[in-house]
Amino acid sequence: MHRRIWTIASAVILVLGASFVLFRKVTSIGVTAEPLTSSQVSASVEKTHTPTIFMPGWATSANSFNSMIGYMQDQHTAGKVMRINVDFFGRIHVFGQLRKTDINPLIQITFDHNLGNSYQPQARWLNQILLLLKKKYHVNEYNAVGHSWGGSAMVTQLIRDGNNKKLPKLHKMILLGTPIDEGVDRAKDVYANSKPKRPTRIYRRLMADRTNLWANKNAIITNVYGSANGEDTDNSVPIVQAQSLRYLVRGIVPSYHEILMNKTNHHQIHTTVRSFKLVTKLLFGKPEPEP
Repeated sequence: MHRRIWTIASAVILVLGASFVLFRKVTSIGVTAEPLTSSQVSASVEKTHTPTIFMPGWATSANSFNSMIGYMQDQHTAGKVMRINVDFFGRIHVFGQLRKTDINPLIQITFDHNLGNSYQPQARWLNQILLLLKKKYHVNEYNAVGHSWGGSAMVTQLIRDGNNKKLPKLHKMILLGTPIDEGVDRAKDVYANSKPKRPTRIYRRLMADRTNLWANKNAIITNVYGSANGEDTDNSVPIVQAQSLRYLVRGIVPSYHEILMNKTNHHQIHTTVRSFKLVTKLLFGKPEPEP
């Protein structure tokens, strides 16, 4: 009887293990790369050679931005050229190539280890990736798009290490449903200037290092957060958590903007055509003609 129970239990464990491995494999598969040339790009966007990196959030990998990248490629507004994966041991693997002639090139970042209780490892790995892009591919300027904890890792890296001269400069950063201080939940938890009344240890570290932002003072940062059903949250990240970035960039980064997406939950903020169009416009939109 006991042998039979152990046999069934072992079979269940094997099935669950195989299912988990398959799930991880499927979610790490990036959308097919389609580099964009000057003759292919849509007339609706600007042509740049600045690469844009995409940072996924917790428990997601390539699947986080596959649809957005696919949309941009279908619209001929940008093209994926590379996927950079960080394996379980923190080793960086590059798939694809970044060329000087690529138009609006996209770089998809994936992590094998994405189920931790902190985004600090992702922040450190992102720093290594940026060092690699500068040293090997001569990237002097970059854009970054991050969802949820992916955006949190981007902000942490920028404030903690962005003044390193061995790193490329930030041109544009777009945050989608990104918590900055997760210790606040309601408006009464922060002062009028958005500084948390009882900042978390992580936020206190960001406050201490915020002067490092001077190295990227010319960056354009857009903080996009959602409101689900008219509430002060996207059902995962309270708006006030995202808005706590205000205090960190104040007086240093003048081109900081916030966008509220109504009727948008934490999943929709990076997976709907509405968000695809918004990010495309923020990254590659042509300047509005003067009246």
